[in-house]
Amino acid sequence: MLFSGDLIFHGLTPLVLMGSLEGARRALDWIAAMEPCHVIPGHGPLVGVDRLNGVLDDHDRYYRMVVTTASSGRRDGLTPLEAAQRCDLTEFAGWPDSERLVLNLHRAYADAERRELDLLGALVDAVTFNGGPMRTHVCGL
Repeated sequence: MLFSGDLIFHGLTPLVLMGSLEGARRALDWIAAMEPCHVIPGHGPLVGVDRLNGVLDDHDRYYRMVVTTASSGRRDGLTPLEAAQRCDLTEFAGWPDSERLVLNLHRAYADAERRELDLLGALVDAVTFNGGPMRTHVCGL
């Protein structure tokens, strides 16, 4: 059994704000190489061995989509928010917390430009993308 922490977000949009997309993709190979029988993700339901490769492949495709979106956005002179607004999430559109795309794009832009991440700007853009403050979940109410 492997406790992956936030390396795996099963069934919802991953977040790589304080990491790197390259590192997140390398972590997928690392997890696969361990051949765990179960993965307890940082978010989402338990991942059994029968679903592990699919979940890892989903993450890899998502990260590739973020990198491609960031690359075309930077080429076209778009901000991370504008690139996110132009992005067609297709297969990832049903994943909760889609505003994380903006945060991941801020990370991708910062990495590509070899600069520090503007955390406040990223969060403001995520709220804007979401159409207002992000939902919170209060248990027991």
